[in-house]
Amino acid sequence: MPVKRVLDGLVYLLVRATLAFLGVLPNFLAYPLCESLAVLVYFLDGKHRRIGLINLNIAFPDRDERWKRRILRKSVQQLGDHLVELSRLHRLTPEKVRRRVRYEEGRGLENYFKAGGRDEPVLFLTAHISAWELLPVAQALYGHPLSFVVRPLDNPFLDRWVTRLRTRCGNQIISKQGSMRSILKTLKAGGDVGFLLDQNSQEKEGVYVPLFGHPASTNSSLAALSRKTSVSIVAGFILPRHRRGQYTIRFYPPLEVIRSGDVQKDIRETMTHLNRRLEEVIREYPHCWLWGHRRFQTQPDGSNPYQDGEKL
Repeated sequence: MPVKRVLDGLVYLLVRATLAFLGVLPNFLAYPLCESLAVLVYFLDGKHRRIGLINLNIAFPDRDERWKRRILRKSVQQLGDHLVELSRLHRLTPEKVRRRVRYEEGRGLENYFKAGGRDEPVLFLTAHISAWELLPVAQALYGHPLSFVVRPLDNPFLDRWVTRLRTRCGNQIISKQGSMRSILKTLKAGGDVGFLLDQNSQEKEGVYVPLFGHPASTNSSLAALSRKTSVSIVAGFILPRHRRGQYTIRFYPPLEVIRSGDVQKDIRETMTHLNRRLEEVIREYPHCWLWGHRRFQTQPDGSNPYQDGEKL
C-alpha cells in the first residue's frame, strides 16, 4: 500500500475523530477550546503568521503593529469557531438554522432575488470570511440550494467525506477542473452557481484588479460567465453576530451584466467591482478574513511581497 494512501487515511481518521469529539461537546466548551487551540497554532505557526502580517501591512498600512497582530490573532480564533461549525454541519436542520442564522435586514434575500428573480439563475460570489462553509448549507436549508465550484481536496478520503457533508442539504458540487460545461449546464437548467474568488490566481487565469489599492491577480471566470450567459452576479457573505455561534447573511445588490463592446475592459470592470465589495466587508470585519493566504503573490512586475519584503 503506498505511503501517501496510508498517511491520507490516518489524517482522515484524525480529522473525523476530532470533529466527532467537538460535535458532542456543548457550545460553552467547544468554542473556547477551539479558540484556545487556534491561538496556540498562531504562536507556533510562524510561516502563516508572517504571511498574515505582510497582508495586513498591504491592506492597512496606516495601522500600528499592535493592531495588526491583534486582528491576525482574532482571525485565527475565528478559524477555531469555524471548526466548531464544521463539527455541527451534519446535524443542522431548517429549525436550527433559523435560530442561528438570519438574513440582514435590507441586505438579505431581496438582493439575491433581484439578481435573477425566483425562477432565474444567479452567479453567487463569496469569500473565505467567517464560517464560510456554513453559508451554502444555511442557504440550502432556507430553501435555496445551489451548486458551487470547488477544488477537490488532495486527500481523497477527506474529499469524499467533505463532499457528502456539503451536499447533504441539497447543494451540488462542481469540480473546478474542467468545470465550464457543468456550470453552463446548471445555469441553463435554472440553477444557481457559487464561487469562492478571494484567493490569488495564476496570471493566465485572472486579471489584475485593485484590492486595498494594490494589484491582485483575480480569477476572471465569473465575469466571463456573466457576460457569456447574461446572468447577474450577487456577492454574499456570512458574518458573525455579537453572540458566539450566531450569524448574519448579507447579500449586496446584484451586478448586472456589463457590455461596452470591449470584452477585456468589461471583465476588468466587473472584477474590480466585486473586489470592492470584498474589500468593504474585510474593512468592516477585518478579523474574519483568511489572512494567512498569499493573496498578492502574483504581481504584474514579477515581484513577490512574501519574498521581497514586507510591502509591495
